[in-house]
Amino acid sequence: MKPKKDLTTGSIRKHIVFLAAPMLVAMFMHNLFTLVDTFFVGRLGPEAIAAVAASFPIFFIIIALNSGMGIGVSSFVARSIGAIRALRRPYQPSNFEKVNVIAENGLLIAAVLSVLTLAIGFFTIKPLVSFLGVSATVAAFMKDYLSVIYLGSGAFFLANVANAMLQGEGDAKTPMKALVIANLANIILDPLFIFGYGPFPQLGVKGAAIATIISQSIGMLYSYSHLFSGKALVRLRFKKLVYSNEIVRGILAVSIPTTASQGMLAVGIFFLNKIVASFGSLALAGMGVAFRLESVAVLPAFAVGLATLSVIGQNIGARQYGRARLASIFSSVSAFMFMEAVGIILLLASPLLLSIFTKDAAVIAYGRQYFSIVALAYGFLGLRLIAASSFQGLGKAWQVLAITSFAFGLMIALAYALAFPLQLGLKGVWLGIMTAHLVAGIAALLWFQNTLKNAEMTHFQNSSSL
Repeated sequence: MKPKKDLTTGSIRKHIVFLAAPMLVAMFMHNLFTLVDTFFVGRLGPEAIAAVAASFPIFFIIIALNSGMGIGVSSFVARSIGAIRALRRPYQPSNFEKVNVIAENGLLIAAVLSVLTLAIGFFTIKPLVSFLGVSATVAAFMKDYLSVIYLGSGAFFLANVANAMLQGEGDAKTPMKALVIANLANIILDPLFIFGYGPFPQLGVKGAAIATIISQSIGMLYSYSHLFSGKALVRLRFKKLVYSNEIVRGILAVSIPTTASQGMLAVGIFFLNKIVASFGSLALAGMGVAFRLESVAVLPAFAVGLATLSVIGQNIGARQYGRARLASIFSSVSAFMFMEAVGIILLLASPLLLSIFTKDAAVIAYGRQYFSIVALAYGFLGLRLIAASSFQGLGKAWQVLAITSFAFGLMIALAYALAFPLQLGLKGVWLGIMTAHLVAGIAALLWFQNTLKNAEMTHFQNSSSL
């Protein structure tokens, strides 16, 4: 087997572009699940759209656990590979045995999380839906949708950790292919289960969730077929499974704060939904559709961020701090410029884009108002996302939690204060979100650069004292 791309040598820019391009496609495919669901569910009416939108932050808790787990595995795999390659030994599969153990222990954690999510999820659906204060129709749709998602949550966990292993070793193409396959399946299955064509029952909103789970399972099988084929650097062989407290702690050291960070994002969206829901179901639907489009808009920054994580992880493992700094700077500038361009496009094209998902004039008007304010700060959102990925590449995930907590805490506080005490209504909510993006983006960038500088100084001081 040919060794994978060595990210500790060669052009930083080319490595990031090489990894980010297929990751962007993969992440678009991942978000296409919700876009396709929103497109077809939108044909059921505003209440159905509102239900899927209101379910998103609850569903996002599962995504948060997946993301934390995946980033923990990916970061550990990347840093371990970097440390091995720093020795400059000839390529031998036996040298990467620790990487296989990391992967197998990561799968064990994913399996445990799947069971816990299923158990806890069913006890929390009713109280969470009741807390939101949505209409009875929207609440019924939400319960149907979420009950299926919880049942099939294992597919998300197992697929995500497999793709994280591959991304950590520098393979971004296989996860991309898996998600392309899964989305093609979802596009086919969604209308069949939602509207009941042919022998399929008409299940409405619940049908969208069933199609998502089946499609995710298909993509998962593709990823594991690659891992078990022997073509990947990571080799899964459960006959020699060795549980390692050290490795589990190492994964959880990144996974727990990253999951908490993503969970904070879900909580933030949950409370934003509650604030917006006080202005009616149409306003909630408008923000929900806007969020779906925004989830696509931020993909370039997320893709560059994941590529940066792998590049920084391997170079930190090899103690090449200068290359890690160059990766962070290049990624930050690229994400800022690209995200500002995307923001301008959304600002100008939002009426057309929103109309793809709904024909309701009021819902479109709310979505347009959202983009007219929030899209102006997308470049700073890009800076925050790159800083978060850079911290994860260093193996420092608690800083990411602090950044996300600060961003969404500020966002909710400003949104509430501007909407109600200052009586700016929904415009105040959008202004609060925009301001939080701007402040948190600048703060995160400066914090990471200072942290990397201190880590480099500490390393050289320790080396000189030996």
